[in-house]
Amino acid sequence: TVAGIPDSLGGKRMAIRVAELARAGLTPDWMPGAVPRCVPTIVKQNQHGTHAGAVVVGTERIRVRGAGARATWKTIDILACPITFSPHPQQIEAARRGYDDWWQALGWVREGLIAGGMLREVEVTDAMPKVRPWAR
Repeated sequence: TVAGIPDSLGGKRMAIRVAELARAGLTPDWMPGAVPRCVPTIVKQNQHGTHAGAVVVGTERIRVRGAGARATWKTIDILACPITFSPHPQQIEAARRGYDDWWQALGWVREGLIAGGMLREVEVTDAMPKVRPWAR
């Protein structure tokens, strides 16, 4: 029954995934508690600890003192800290989509076992893992 999972539900790849997870007694990782966090892409460390690094994104001339012809000008660097989100929202979305695909394939296998009546000594119940455990 597992080997017969239709292509619309993932086919042979999904059959292998369902079988492997069943053997291990696991469910797919849907990244419980994962929240995208803003983190710097450049991290520097010194004797005072770890801090975000910055890159020069431009320069600007500023007047330091004086006015008119006697003004003193200074060129300064404009710094920015490049960031990313970790885990990326698309990673979380993909993990949860994978769980949903697995859940649908598992339901198909359950229905097939019930309809086929091949298991005489084992009762196949309606019990299934939570549909969307992240949507409490």
